[in-house]
Amino acid sequence: MPRRIAGQRRRPETEPEVNPQIDRSEAVTQATSRVQDQISSPSSATRIATQSDKLPVEPAAKPIAAAPPEGSSRVGVVLSAALGVLLVLILALAGILGVKAWKGKEAEDARDQAATAGRKAAETALSYDYRTLDKSFAAARATMTPDFAGKFDATAKVAGELATKSKATVRAEVREVGVRDGDANRVTLIIFVNQTTTSTITQGKPRIDLNRTRFTMVRNGDQWLVQEIAGL
Repeated sequence: MPRRIAGQRRRPETEPEVNPQIDRSEAVTQATSRVQDQISSPSSATRIATQSDKLPVEPAAKPIAAAPPEGSSRVGVVLSAALGVLLVLILALAGILGVKAWKGKEAEDARDQAATAGRKAAETALSYDYRTLDKSFAAARATMTPDFAGKFDATAKVAGELATKSKATVRAEVREVGVRDGDANRVTLIIFVNQTTTSTITQGKPRIDLNRTRFTMVRNGDQWLVQEIAGL
């Protein structure tokens, strides 16, 4: 029988002896089991991540538009001013061209009207009949300005005396009228006219004179009157 050491507690005979090696094996086994349980079940970090996915996500703040650079603003102001000036210039140019076109159209109409009046005046003023001199010369004066009508009277007096002596009749026929120059109030015409004269001088036979004359026409209200007649 083994000898008991003094002070040593005596193990009950009924208590089983514990093997230290067995206790350590069981501890290792339990630790391994806990690790496997943690692997097979979601970890706390995984659960936290899963819960965070379910949280509402706030929309991202809209980016604040950056203010345009100061240089760009100045360029825009300069461009706007330049466009405004250009628009004013275009409108002014259009107005000038419109006025010129209107004046050009007015001058063209004036030349046409003066040419028509000059044709009629030439055939009237350069025609006369010794039997009706007063009537012929009165019709001629009606186509002239008052100043030129006074000058015409002096010429008509001499022509009337010759026409009476030679029993002359003169008939003028305009062949062509050309506009040399003119504007809305004054037009110069070149008129080609044939004068057929019958008198005792021609022994009763017609004589045709081909004349070229310059008529200056001026506007008088809505009429065009002869201001001057000159032979060419």
